[in-house]
Amino acid sequence: MATAQEHINIIEQKLSTLIERYNALLKENERLKKNLQEASGELNEIKEKNDQITIQLNMLKAGESEESRESRNALEKKINEYVKEIDKCIAQLGDQH
Repeated sequence: MATAQEHINIIEQKLSTLIERYNALLKENERLKKNLQEASGELNEIKEKNDQITIQLNMLKAGESEESRESRNALEKKINEYVKEIDKCIAQLGDQH
């Protein structure tokens, strides 16, 4: 039969192992948070580039075709909406930091 001291030693070993695992998980959590933050930044950059390319594509389409003046005005209005949306996104990104 194990003595009280042996039980204490076993508990101390298990506690030590638990603390080591906890510290390892804390480090892993920080690493994952950093990766998530980097990925979010990259995603925002990609979204912004996508919006810019969409605007450029719409401008190219408007320039190549023989659309009526009304269609061009509608396209310009849509482009202005895109620009305002991009400005809002940039402002929100600025507020987050």
